[in-house]
Amino acid sequence: MRQETFISYKGYRWLLFTIGALIVCAVVYIVNSPVGGRNGGTVVGYSFGTLATMGIIWLMAYGIRKRSYRSSLGTVEGWLAAHIWIGIGLLFLVPLHSGFSFGCNVHTLAYLLMILTIVSGIWGVLYYATLSDKISSHRGGRKEAIVLEQISSLSAEIDQIAKGKSDVFMRLVEEFNFSFKPRFFQLLRRSRLTSLDQKRAGEFLVNLPEAEKDDAMRAIGLMDQKIDIAQALVEDSRIKNLLRVWLFIHVPASIALCVALAIHIFSVFFFW
Repeated sequence: MRQETFISYKGYRWLLFTIGALIVCAVVYIVNSPVGGRNGGTVVGYSFGTLATMGIIWLMAYGIRKRSYRSSLGTVEGWLAAHIWIGIGLLFLVPLHSGFSFGCNVHTLAYLLMILTIVSGIWGVLYYATLSDKISSHRGGRKEAIVLEQISSLSAEIDQIAKGKSDVFMRLVEEFNFSFKPRFFQLLRRSRLTSLDQKRAGEFLVNLPEAEKDDAMRAIGLMDQKIDIAQALVEDSRIKNLLRVWLFIHVPASIALCVALAIHIFSVFFFW
């Protein structure tokens, strides 16, 4: 049995609702033949514009609903499903509102900002749905500060083991141990820390005094563990930072859309 997601919520309820509404609007658009041609200033144009404005307000309301934990106005998953499908529907409704008339003006700017908002929103939701589970699975839900403390503890333990050891032992530690300072750009792209070279480590072990081999094996194990933990943290941070980059696009675009929409409505009613 397929698991229901926010996309297929209640048997694609909101997708079917959106398709049905668009079909009705398209039929009305085709049947209507106003004097002067189809445009946003006709009765049908104003009606579609009103519907589009209500749809945009609905999209903005989702940000409030998902933070209203005690709200009984439907489920967050249901709101998200409506958020996605109604948003996609607006991409087709607005051209019907304007009679497919676009130009270099604030009205077209509002539509372009709406496209950016909706497309970035869909990308962000799909990206989050695909990758958000990996954030906790990498580190068992541990926070970054705890992981960094664990890495620091491993480093201190390795240094403690290496105290008073031979030059060969010290070269082993210097070659495979590392200071972990993740850079911002490293946390935006997929990258892997260099794995411990077992063959090279074996060459060191051969040349070590017999009394140091057990400690060397222990140090190698700790360094290998340190690499795994650091890599998990890098991947976890990369996903989180990419989600933040998405928000830096989506949220400003949403605010700009609201401003452009307000100017669009004001100019229509006061200058036309």
